[in-house]
Amino acid sequence: MPNVVGTNAAVAQDQLQKLGFKKIEFGSADKDHSVVLLPSNWTITKQSAQAGTQVPTDTLIVLTCTKEG
Repeated sequence: MPNVVGTNAAVAQDQLQKLGFKKIEFGSADKDHSVVLLPSNWTITKQSAQAGTQVPTDTLIVLTCTKEG
């Protein structure tokens, strides 16, 4: 599992999909925006699978984000 914290959510999603992950969900850590509609406007602040660990590609990966700008 790569470290995607600090990465744009759309870039992180693309990176994980290229590694074979299919179950990727976004969560919001932003008090003003509760739903991640357009990942390219968000930055990853936390990931459910620890970076550097081996994770099966069918594992649900939850990426917590904050909205940019």
